[in-house]
Amino acid sequence: MSTTIEAALFIALIGIVGIFIFMFIFFLMIKGLEKWFPYENDKQNNNG
Repeated sequence: MSTTIEAALFIALIGIVGIFIFMFIFFLMIKGLEKWFPYENDKQNNNG
């Protein structure tokens, strides 16, 4: 392979790995927010 193609594949790999790392961190943030601020259903609070 030429060095240009290898460089392009390496840059693409870094981008793909970066996206998955970002999605994992975002997932952990969502789970943390759900733990700290649990969902409250309005129908359960209204007894009528």
